[in-house]
Amino acid sequence: MTSQVSSAAEQADGAVVGGPRKPAGAKGVRRLDRVIIRFAGDSGDGMQLTGDRFTSETAS
Repeated sequence: MTSQVSSAAEQADGAVVGGPRKPAGAKGVRRLDRVIIRFAGDSGDGMQLTGDRFTSETAS
């Protein structure tokens, strides 16, 4: 199974990959217009509940 962390467009504009490196432990804040979060699993693994709770929390 393979996973794709970011699309070519995201890599090209530096939204996910690139930019200046920071020292270990340093965290920066970056505002994004949009993000994609993917959950993977079977409904028997609780994925429907996970998606429902994630949606509820991000909407509030």
